Amino acid sequence: MATLLKVANLHKEFTLFIPGAKKIRALENVSFDMEEGEILGLTGKSGAGKSTLMKCIYRTYLPTSGSIRMHLANGGVSNIAHAPEHEVLSIRRTEMHYCSQFLHAIPRVPALEVVSEGLRVRGYSREDASGQAQKCFERLALPEELWNAYPSTFSGGEQQRVNISRAVLSRPRLLLVDEPTASLDLKTKDAVIDILLELKASGTSILLITHDAHTLNRLCDRCLHLENGALRNAVPVRNTEKV
Repeated sequence: MATLLKVANLHKEFTLFIPGAKKIRALENVSFDMEEGEILGLTGKSGAGKSTLMKCIYRTYLPTSGSIRMHLANGGVSNIAHAPEHEVLSIRRTEMHYCSQFLHAIPRVPALEVVSEGLRVRGYSREDASGQAQKCFERLALPEELWNAYPSTFSGGEQQRVNISRAVLSRPRLLLVDEPTASLDLKTKDAVIDILLELKASGTSILLITHDAHTLNRLCDRCLHLENGALRNAVPVRNTEKV
């Protein structure tokens, strides 16, 4: 498989603006490659640097030093760590999607529109976009009476299903997903896992944070383990699920 992402010597420090301006090192000399169509898990205790690493790749955080090179669909390579903002925004629109633990959506927009909006931006008709969103909601057991309700009123698990639906329907080349099965029952967890495996089979690479052993075992090809911002020995994963 071809390399999609190459992270090299990545460092990230935060400055606490207290007397003395204390610096906190969140990532230290992190390096790894990621292949096309690979599902890579990030493991480690809370505070180990998992979300910081993911946010550096998405460029929510600007790395202190190091490089994050993504091989683009047009054959070019972008160093996301140093790329100009307009280039990063273009990559987010066309090739990379970040699915956080929490749903971020405009208030008073129905769930169906929240999810179908991305498809309509890519040229789908309102009817086709809505149909795909409905199919995803059905697979994730989101009650039909909620489809035209506002997600801000939903439970955590219901919001998570809206978030996952929006992420997978964007069909990015690289999907960054933080705790995709948190707050979900086992049946819905497996539905999310099945959808992500289908996305992998279509060529999407997935970088995944989860503390759930069932999700790790079913999804990940391999894992990277973070301790205090540095990579340690990988956690072995036996992925028996093939699509």
